[in-house]
Amino acid sequence: METVPAKLTQRLVMELDELVKEGWYANRSEAVRDAVRELVEKMRVELLEEAIKKDIEWGLYGK
Repeated sequence: METVPAKLTQRLVMELDELVKEGWYANRSEAVRDAVRELVEKMRVELLEEAIKKDIEWGLYGK
């Protein structure tokens, strides 16, 4: 795995540590990896939805 440095606010670190403490994640790294995976998936879905919308508009209106 590759290390990617990131700066987080104190508040985010506290929230992250709380998730780990509550047992949602084994450690901070696991939680951050999960958050990044969700962000990447969300962006892919949004891009796909936009492409579909443009295809539909082109099919309906030729634009």
